[in-house]
Amino acid sequence: MGQCMAGLVNKLVANNELSDEELTELLKYRNKETTEYLFEQAMVAKQKYYGDSVYIRGTIELTNYCKNECFYCGLKRDNIFIPRYRLDEEDVMKFADYGYERGVRTFSIMGGDDYNFTQERITGIIHMLTNKYPDVAIELSLGQRDEATYRAWFDAGATRYVLCHETADDNHFKKLHPAEMSLLRRKQCLWELKDIGYQVGTGFMVGVPFQMINHVVDDLKFIKQLEPQIVRISPFVPSEHTIFAKERSGNGDMTMYLMAIIRLMLPRVIITADQTLENVMADGRKKAISASANEVLASISTEDVREYYYVYNKRINRKNTAGDEIERMRLKITESGSMIGNDKGDYNYPPEEHNYKRKYEKKYSFM
Repeated sequence: MGQCMAGLVNKLVANNELSDEELTELLKYRNKETTEYLFEQAMVAKQKYYGDSVYIRGTIELTNYCKNECFYCGLKRDNIFIPRYRLDEEDVMKFADYGYERGVRTFSIMGGDDYNFTQERITGIIHMLTNKYPDVAIELSLGQRDEATYRAWFDAGATRYVLCHETADDNHFKKLHPAEMSLLRRKQCLWELKDIGYQVGTGFMVGVPFQMINHVVDDLKFIKQLEPQIVRISPFVPSEHTIFAKERSGNGDMTMYLMAIIRLMLPRVIITADQTLENVMADGRKKAISASANEVLASISTEDVREYYYVYNKRINRKNTAGDEIERMRLKITESGSMIGNDKGDYNYPPEEHNYKRKYEKKYSFM
């Protein structure tokens, strides 16, 4: 039996932040008693703004091409062992029709950094979706682009953009990415997205190679400073044909522990229960809801597309990606004791704080 660090949790509840030393202590000495109390307080914070609601977002996996060579990712440019694909506009609309008929009101278009999908082409896809379905929200997760491209997509109707920073420590970033990639540029992209007016999402991997507690503390501090509307953290899952293929997966329990900490740091944030949790623990997404996660992603693409998108990672459990993902997510939400949120393409922020066109001051002092 461990000693509950209730004092630190209560301070986090009251102030929405802790010092570096306090965060280190909370992470280093994690135990059952502290975890239970932390989850309890995180759920109180979540319910204040979202009640029992958990939202389902429909994902369309646009492409598995990528120009980058990130060391941990099976979609990396030089991986010759996976078949590549790109959806066309007809495919995108077919999948959107399928999702809309089943109640999805947020389309999340994701893919590698594939510059075959130019600014103009993505703008056209956004227009096609919003013209047919004016009541949906469009979320993009298409990697690093220049500010003009981000602005063009926002003006076309996209309202959300997710770009995970992966690690907030520059030396750690360099151990996970090739020299041509820059953490400075990644962070600048996130501030640019905020400045444009997007609802911004970021996140990091838990248990990725070379990660230390001080790196996680830096991640939490960066998230607190950025104040994103969406946070997506997930356990590291090793991919075949990468230099980290033989490494251990990240810890699902620690991932949920961090979700609860982030909830208390940013009570109004949307926290995603990521699919990779089910790779490292049974019913991972359902358990994450008890740690205050309030969003799940459900692929609305056909199974052949999902297979090509996940083919680089043989550790993905096929039973977690096959069949009707929307129905499976609905079941997980109700089994967790929560209810399916009435997603109208917006977040449940108080009206006076719900202004996504606010201009954020660009802050580069931390870099």
